[in-house]
Amino acid sequence: MQTEVKKSRLENLFIDGTIDEETVADIEKMLTRKKVEQLHKYKIMYNPKRDAWYTANPHDYNKRIQRKTRGELLDALKPYYMSSSPLCLQDIFEEWLEYKKTITESPNTIHTHIKHWKRFFDGTDFFQIPLKEITVSEINSWANQLIKKYNLSNHSWQTIKTIPKQMFEYAKDQGYILNNPFSELKVTVKFRQVTKASSETQVFNTDEYHRIVEELWASYDKKHEPRFLSVICNFLMGLRAGELCALRWRDLDMEKWVITIHQEMVHMDASQLNDPYYDVYKVSGQIAILPGQEGKKGLYVLLDHTKTHTERTIAIIPKGQKIFQLLKENAPDAKPDDFIFGYGSKYLNLRALNSVLEYACAHIETDVKRSHKLRKTYASRLNAAGLPLDQIRANLGHASLTTTLGYIYNPLTPEESLKLMEKAFDD
Repeated sequence: MQTEVKKSRLENLFIDGTIDEETVADIEKMLTRKKVEQLHKYKIMYNPKRDAWYTANPHDYNKRIQRKTRGELLDALKPYYMSSSPLCLQDIFEEWLEYKKTITESPNTIHTHIKHWKRFFDGTDFFQIPLKEITVSEINSWANQLIKKYNLSNHSWQTIKTIPKQMFEYAKDQGYILNNPFSELKVTVKFRQVTKASSETQVFNTDEYHRIVEELWASYDKKHEPRFLSVICNFLMGLRAGELCALRWRDLDMEKWVITIHQEMVHMDASQLNDPYYDVYKVSGQIAILPGQEGKKGLYVLLDHTKTHTERTIAIIPKGQKIFQLLKENAPDAKPDDFIFGYGSKYLNLRALNSVLEYACAHIETDVKRSHKLRKTYASRLNAAGLPLDQIRANLGHASLTTTLGYIYNPLTPEESLKLMEKAFDD
């Protein structure tokens, strides 16, 4: 009752013009937080190691609710105690995200969820509807309208719907709702059709491949820098750009001539890495910030896993063996932890790899293609040579053949394609 009297006084002050609307909102928030703190029966504590405040979940003492500030923590507790604010998806996003952090080994997944949340969901009408009142028809209407509004492809929709799908599952597990209506979602609108790009834009044909290799060997002979041979190597191994940059001498077995892929270099925002969430990964060595990047907004880091969290081994063919032998001869003191394509205190990063490829394309006067096209060229040349698709899939590190099929294009020149067509119909 006393709080209601205070609110009436505030309203009168607002009407009189004594205080502005923003000040009223701040005071209202302060009063609400105080009320929540009085109703909450568990201790609210600060964890200096994580630089965060936490307390027990009012519905389950064995579960925690954690936020960056004490005020944000009280705001997260508000739906549990204030009947005037029925729980909605907007209210539980941060709580779900904290839970998600405990069950994923990929920091980039969390970063992607936050990015998608801000773009598609945060503050929208559907996410303000009380959870217990959401019907299947409302979900269907919202989803289909969202797909039309952003002209989403099926792939894009499958990616972003992970957030509401898992939030509904979490809400049911937490007892916020008895049933999960999201499981009955039906998409009836048409997705944006994605036309597969042409081979000319996605892979280097036979002629371009040979000319680029020749150009890069010439550059290496002049400057003796491993970066020039990195592109040639990836024509022969088809690694992700970050996997290629992360290769160390310890990954290469020069007796069996196989190389093990188990790490990846990625580029991350420095502000993102400052999040306490990443501290445990830094301490454990799962994330290692590479040296010489102080003060930069974007940082190159090493992850102790590949994109798919799956280690794989690739056979090195004789042309690749020649390159690695040459690099080893020119770096006789190289240690197992040294980067194969590094030199001195430097390491090959993603931008440098693309620069080498751009340089080569410019010199042979062909359209510039990014380093990922080396991977597609590798897959397409193996397919054209008759290697079984499942082996190509394994070499690329894909979990699904469907993904691998998206990497297959025609790497032959028009003349080579015509000859094969003629051969197919020879009597």
